[in-house]
Amino acid sequence: MKGLDEIFATVRSHLLTQGAVSEDESGSCRLRGHHGRRCAIGVLIRDEHYSDALEGLGISYYTAGQDGPLLHALTLSGVDAYEPRVAALLHDLEDVHDAGQVADWQAQLDEIARRHAVGGIGAPG
Repeated sequence: MKGLDEIFATVRSHLLTQGAVSEDESGSCRLRGHHGRRCAIGVLIRDEHYSDALEGLGISYYTAGQDGPLLHALTLSGVDAYEPRVAALLHDLEDVHDAGQVADWQAQLDEIARRHAVGGIGAPG
């Protein structure tokens, strides 16, 4: 399974390189949107574990101890979405993509790195 640092690095690099929200024609966030774009969660799901049935689901819809197709797809893709620290990180990364402004992503990701002590940045002491 991927560790917190690897998950964060993958999503950070992806979002900052993509520089755009992954959405459908109506402007709704999608795991996989137009022009090959992927959201913070969608980039972590391997092709063989993705299906259109996952669209419309988000990490924020799940509570601790709950199961579901999105969590299952992530776990099959090497991301233990059932582990509480991983789930918390995924939730914050999803929020950056879905609710943040693209121009603010860098600063928001830096804050997530501090909060979760990932990406070589320790939590404030």
